[in-house]
Amino acid sequence: MELAYPVLSGAIAQQAKMELITNNLANVGTTGFKKDIAVFKGILAEQDETLGASDPVIGLPATFGTFSHTVTDFSPGAIKVTGEALDIAIEGEGLFAISTPQGTRYTRNGHFTLNPDGLLSLGAFPVEGVSGPITLPAGQVLIDSSGKISVKGVEAGSEPIEIDTIPVYTFSKPNDLKKVGGNLFEVAGGGATPSLEATVLQGALEASNVNPVEEMVAMIEVMRLYEASQKAIQTADEIAGKAANELGRLA
Repeated sequence: MELAYPVLSGAIAQQAKMELITNNLANVGTTGFKKDIAVFKGILAEQDETLGASDPVIGLPATFGTFSHTVTDFSPGAIKVTGEALDIAIEGEGLFAISTPQGTRYTRNGHFTLNPDGLLSLGAFPVEGVSGPITLPAGQVLIDSSGKISVKGVEAGSEPIEIDTIPVYTFSKPNDLKKVGGNLFEVAGGGATPSLEATVLQGALEASNVNPVEEMVAMIEVMRLYEASQKAIQTADEIAGKAANELGRLA
């Protein structure tokens, strides 16, 4: 096995990391976005005399670096006050539930709106309350720290009417949450539990937890490693070429 192969595997792994970094940077301004972190692993090549599965320089088994999986960083983003009645943010762990044609999905994006029928929605998808989709009548929307949503009528002196509660869900195994696009997550096998500790803030949104400076530094490191891998592969090819030519002349 040529020395260039393990180096090439490392270059391919760095390319996968670069794709994650690029996606993180693209979502710096996405409300409630959670950045992804690449996890790698080393695979020891099997010893095979016909393939020569060892490093020709130090004589040890060759190790291949490969992309293993992605881990989502659920650390909180900064809370930004918007003053919009239907914008809500979560302080603490947890996600909102959203109803989609594919089933319930979860998100930290609390930039909700009302559709023409008065249905509280995230984009085209209804927000799930304790009693199901939430329809709001005309009036002043009030949301307390527990997610209880009430509407005060337009008539002077009218009392707020409690409509429903927007629950915040936590998960026993957060790593089971899988991104499915649109800043939404799905979870295999359920496992969503209403949170008793999270606080809901009306008139605010949670920003992305992507730190652009950190991601740019990581991007530069990846580019340098990738370039070093390319040079190592080129050097290995040159050595192999010279060896073949010299051995040919000696023969």
